[in-house]
Amino acid sequence: MCFSAPVSFTASALLIPAGLYALRLAYGQNSSYLPLASIPIAFGVQQACEGLVWLGMGTNSSTAVNVGVFGFLGFAYWFWLFWAPWSVAFSESSLIVRRVGWSLGVLGFMYGALLYLPLVFQPDWLSVQVVHHSIEYNPRLIFDPWLSQEVDRVIYALIILIPFALASNRALKGFGATIALSAIASHWLLHQVFVSVWCFFAAILSLFVVFICQSSSTTDWQQDVN
Repeated sequence: MCFSAPVSFTASALLIPAGLYALRLAYGQNSSYLPLASIPIAFGVQQACEGLVWLGMGTNSSTAVNVGVFGFLGFAYWFWLFWAPWSVAFSESSLIVRRVGWSLGVLGFMYGALLYLPLVFQPDWLSVQVVHHSIEYNPRLIFDPWLSQEVDRVIYALIILIPFALASNRALKGFGATIALSAIASHWLLHQVFVSVWCFFAAILSLFVVFICQSSSTTDWQQDVN
């Protein structure tokens, strides 16, 4: 698969307006969906950061690479670990699912901080290169002495995906399922550049959030499990 600065910036240019539209829908129909509606915008900013990495690597600009890398990984290694569970919790009607979402969001915040902040303070723990027309982020993680990075990925995926799997909104369940399938495909097909590829596919899939926000006021999409 071939990625580049134009691909990343094009994705960003598509996602940010879509997210703004989703925010408008959520604000007008169901404000509890506002955190969820912001997901395409966050993905758009993340893709713009990766576009900056591509530009920096193409022009040998270490400043652009560093800004882009730490912006991209700030989302990949930290932000999504708490924002995804909390966005489900905020929109959820079931008390049990809300508690699971909030709890996993707190766990994700702490886990993500341990993934990301050591790289900020020890930038020599991270190397970046182009592999198979994609960007490979090769970090040394604080958990490496005890856990393989494959186990880290499983923990990461569970924190994000469990709230979607438990959601009473069937559209949210479907969104979570497609994200899970994209993770499996990215891991098996492009293992070495998993972080970059999965984030790209998840970003494109986040356009489904617009549909969820459009449907948020329709009771057919809700199942009260209280």
